[in-house]
Amino acid sequence: MKFSQDKKPVQLPPAGVFLAVPLLLGVSLTGCAQNSGYQESLASAADNAQGAFSLPRGEDVDAPIPLWEKVLIVCPYSDTKLVPEPFAKDVQNLDTTSTESMQWLLFSEQSNVSRISVERAAIDFCQGESRPIEYESNRAWNAEKHHEAWVMTPTRD
Repeated sequence: MKFSQDKKPVQLPPAGVFLAVPLLLGVSLTGCAQNSGYQESLASAADNAQGAFSLPRGEDVDAPIPLWEKVLIVCPYSDTKLVPEPFAKDVQNLDTTSTESMQWLLFSEQSNVSRISVERAAIDFCQGESRPIEYESNRAWNAEKHHEAWVMTPTRD
C-alpha cells in the first residue's frame, strides 16, 4: 500500500466556529424574537410613570410594530386555542409550557402581527392570569415594583 505525500493535512475551522454554531441554532429555533429594546422601553415607562400609563408606541421605543393598535399578552401555560384574529395564526406553534420565565406579546396593526418574548424577571404581565388577553394601544396600565420586576396590571374601567 502506497501513501501519497502530496496531500495537504486537513484544516479544521477555528474553535470560535464550533462555539458559534450552537448559539446560532439556539437563536434560530426559539420561534420568536426576544426584544430587549422594547423590554427596556417598558421598564422605562413603568419607572417614569406617575400613576397609570399606556404601553410604549412609536418609532423610538423598539416595538416590533411601531404604531401597533392591539397587543395580545400570552402567559405561560395559556391555552391559545381560542385566540382571536389577527393573532390566531401566530400563536398556533407557541409552546406556552416550555418556560415560566417568559411571556409573549403579540402586536398587531391591521392584519400585520409580530411576536416578541419578554422576561418575566424584568416585566411581568402574568400575575394571576392564565388566558391570553387582548388590549387596545390606549389601554392604561399600572406598574408596581416587586423585587427586580415591574408587575403590570391593566387599570379597571
